[in-house]
Amino acid sequence: MTDLFLGYENQERITLSAASLQRHFACFGSSGSGKTVVSKVLIEELARHGIPVIAFDPQGDIASLASLADEEEISKFNDLPEIRRQYGDKVEVCIWTPASTRGIPLSLNPFNFSALEGLNSEEAIRFLANAAKNITTLIGYDPGKNDGRAVEASFIIMFEYAVENHIPLNSFKDLISLMDKLPESLVKSLNKVIDLKVLDSVNQKLSLYTVGTNRLLFDLSRAVGIEDLLGINNESGKTRISIIYLNTLHNPEEKEFVIAVITEMLYQWMLKNPLTNPEKALQCAYYIDEIAPYIPPVRKPACKESLTVLYKQARKYGVGCILATQNPGDIDYKSIAQFSTMALGSLYTQQDIKKVRNRLDSLAPKDAERIANSLPGLEKGNFILLSPDNLKDVITMKSRWLVTEHKVLTETDIDHLTDDRLRQYYLKKDLPEEKTSSTEKSSQRENLPPVTAGDNEFLMLKPQVFEKDLGKELKSHLSGGMIKKEKAGQSFLKYFPLIKTHIQIEQKKGLFKNKKEILEENLYLTWKQMKITSFQKKRLSVDTLFDKNPDKITDVDDMGTIQAIPKNEIATDLKLDKLKLNEKSIRHTIENKYGVTYVGADIILYPYWECTIESKKGDGRRNVYIDAVTGYTLPEETMSELRVES
Repeated sequence: MTDLFLGYENQERITLSAASLQRHFACFGSSGSGKTVVSKVLIEELARHGIPVIAFDPQGDIASLASLADEEEISKFNDLPEIRRQYGDKVEVCIWTPASTRGIPLSLNPFNFSALEGLNSEEAIRFLANAAKNITTLIGYDPGKNDGRAVEASFIIMFEYAVENHIPLNSFKDLISLMDKLPESLVKSLNKVIDLKVLDSVNQKLSLYTVGTNRLLFDLSRAVGIEDLLGINNESGKTRISIIYLNTLHNPEEKEFVIAVITEMLYQWMLKNPLTNPEKALQCAYYIDEIAPYIPPVRKPACKESLTVLYKQARKYGVGCILATQNPGDIDYKSIAQFSTMALGSLYTQQDIKKVRNRLDSLAPKDAERIANSLPGLEKGNFILLSPDNLKDVITMKSRWLVTEHKVLTETDIDHLTDDRLRQYYLKKDLPEEKTSSTEKSSQRENLPPVTAGDNEFLMLKPQVFEKDLGKELKSHLSGGMIKKEKAGQSFLKYFPLIKTHIQIEQKKGLFKNKKEILEENLYLTWKQMKITSFQKKRLSVDTLFDKNPDKITDVDDMGTIQAIPKNEIATDLKLDKLKLNEKSIRHTIENKYGVTYVGADIILYPYWECTIESKKGDGRRNVYIDAVTGYTLPEETMSELRVES
């Protein structure tokens, strides 16, 4: 169980289990109470324990999680030097700046209709309705008023039409083009909900977001996805904290829009990535500082509905939600009914205390009055902690100090802290995406004749990395600093067998899933246990369970050239004559585990380099394995799944 160290009660360490955050965490306290410190402590703890965090920063003080505190200052606290070391070694902090290159530029796809793949009709309609509401609010209409409702309904009709007719909407310019030449059938539908003259005004307001600084939120860099923000399969291997710095946006509507779109992206991601490992309580955490403007009790900003739905559903998907505010009297408590852990700092106004009291009555009815009366007298850094999942009693806790700096960062500070390589990577909008749609993927493969093995032949993936190319990757494995204690020894090209299975997938198409299409695909399984292999950011991985559709997997077909080689020309220590396919077992696995139709199977040999690293003193050696297709290291745990004994 992962314990998160938050502070002390009478010198005793106070921890929360990561599992308790499945039911979310709220921190309330007046300005200067220390609520932001407590929230940042929780983020430090999550990240150093391998749980990525997305955090929204409206003021600039969350961004200082990117700066480690002074080592000498931290050494005064017995518990903190080791935590500081772990945080520095294991965590990377990325500061994303919407519509700006001060940090890592964050641009969003205002539609992101690719997320519709795999959704049922109810979720698809909800997704389109949310996209319509977000854009309606962004361009200045109130969805709570008649004209706003009409504009929102119009967007929904146009979005449904575009999806049903495979019309790509990737930018506001695409939507404007559709509105400039409305098909007759679409005009007829729109006339039922809006005066078409009003659409001229809508068109004009959309056009404002295609020029000048307004367009930067959508057109400055590559569109960012949740995988980017969570750092899934990032090259550093560190746990990512992604801080969305909101001060680069011009107005509240843009801030609400960014929170709404990213919240919806996270919601769609978690639907497609359920928590499959019961021992892993959390997949990620989602933090919004000073949340009051985004879930007010009466007004309905663009992000409120998405946040409310996320808070209700996130628990079962292992997404822990965290919020903080100095104005608990200004939030809608129906929206945060799922939050069961609360840290309460000093509060002074009757409105704030009354609102908190309503929540206390459900969490700690016996202590509610005593707690409410004690709130005005709490000292800075002291919090009343309630966690029914974690603590038997209500306690008063003093927060531990941060191992990062606690200060407000300016845009200049953020500029200096940002890795320019990441900044430039996202600025290159023309980089090829790793993922392609099922239609694109299928059409690419249809243009290539399938390679089959004849008698006394084996299929083989052609090596693309040769012995001369190994130096840079091997160097990263040598121990020692400037003066290495190890050296690279001999390297041998070897192969492990995979099972290439040919399958058919029946897919339902259209917004209401009323059309069927048969796709031809390949799945590549490990030889020993028939687990799926795939590539995550060009790194070969093995998965026991795979929740993507088979046609969405980046696999061997996408990585190189397959060729048929006569058996007597293959230099390998594998006993090729003993490699026999068990068709019955393969069919059973494919059809029962992955829910597709099995057609046939082949053996394919995958190349890798077995490299020896030797101690310069001559007192030891070890092996490192490098993928001969991608050039990346194959971890020992991956090799244990792939390797077949000679």
